[in-house]
Amino acid sequence: MQIDDIKKKNIINHESDYIANHYGFDFVDVEEKIFKDNNLVEDEKLKILKSFKSELGAKRISPLKMFFYKKPVVKKTSGMGMDIINVESALAEATVIKTAISILENEGYSDFTVILNAIGDRESQKAFKSALSAFYKENRSELKAIEQKKITKDPLSIYYTFNKKYLQEINARAPSPMQFLSKRSIEHFQDTIEFLESFGIDYLIDENMTGSKLFFSKIIFKIMAKAPGKKEVEEVAFGGRYDEIGGDVLKKKKVSAIGLSMNFQKKKNKKVKLLKKKINIHLLKIGSTSKLKYLEIIDAMAKVGVPVSYDIDKEKISEQIKRAAAKESEYVLIIGEQEAKKDKVLIRRMSDFSQTEIPIKDVGKYVKKLIK
Repeated sequence: MQIDDIKKKNIINHESDYIANHYGFDFVDVEEKIFKDNNLVEDEKLKILKSFKSELGAKRISPLKMFFYKKPVVKKTSGMGMDIINVESALAEATVIKTAISILENEGYSDFTVILNAIGDRESQKAFKSALSAFYKENRSELKAIEQKKITKDPLSIYYTFNKKYLQEINARAPSPMQFLSKRSIEHFQDTIEFLESFGIDYLIDENMTGSKLFFSKIIFKIMAKAPGKKEVEEVAFGGRYDEIGGDVLKKKKVSAIGLSMNFQKKKNKKVKLLKKKINIHLLKIGSTSKLKYLEIIDAMAKVGVPVSYDIDKEKISEQIKRAAAKESEYVLIIGEQEAKKDKVLIRRMSDFSQTEIPIKDVGKYVKKLIK
């Protein structure tokens, strides 16, 4: 099924579906055979990317796509994945992580921690691989024959082998991927961390974390959380950025792609009750500080069931206003530098341009009163 061929009937019928859709992710129907005999997130993402190749690779420049899909239910555990194509900035990481946590919070999960690692772009990884190969050559005598054969062609497989004690000892002295990050990779990692800090989400950096098959690049992460009624935290989501693989599959020189796959206990089985009276609201974000706050507004609106549209890929205010006008928005929510610093948002009624400034934490309740 093509990405734009979205089934409107009986799709957004559970609260987790609604939250994903609320954050801007459209549902896509994925064939169950993609998940058959497949436990790796990397395999899952690659198969889905290939199935959408004709849609995403049709034009010279692939359009922005934000989509979510459902995974088969296994042992009372529900699953879903979320991906964003063609958002190069850390806004993409922030959006998929924030959306996932919002869904999990709604299902009763708590004690969230994001564990992440910066593994660098293709340029960074190439430099790391070269340094690693040189290191193993210098210490060849400490490696067994099976690893010695991999020194030149596949030194990364030696570095990312964690179940052999003698390799743990030599790898503790080996170069680290973070030592070879390009300036761009460092800035991207810092931006991702800044988003997590602005959301108040705990995070840990694990320099040894990697995926299988070297699928991901730049950023890789997993979300840990405590399920309802459980005492221990567990991994509930795993994902990362896969720009290079995306470019290879879609035959594009430049593609930005990020996604995650999650499994969780679905506590709430009731269907979503959409508001009978609808209101057309668009969110405008102005300036760098607002980028750290606008997802809080999206989250607040999700909690009260009021939909709001926004443009993740637009930074110029003129482009955002043009989009709001095209949508014939009745109200716009405006968060600029000053508002963001005060944790406030402007609500402007487009019919007469009257506006009110309120705290971000109260925006959901305030807007809900407008439609009663």
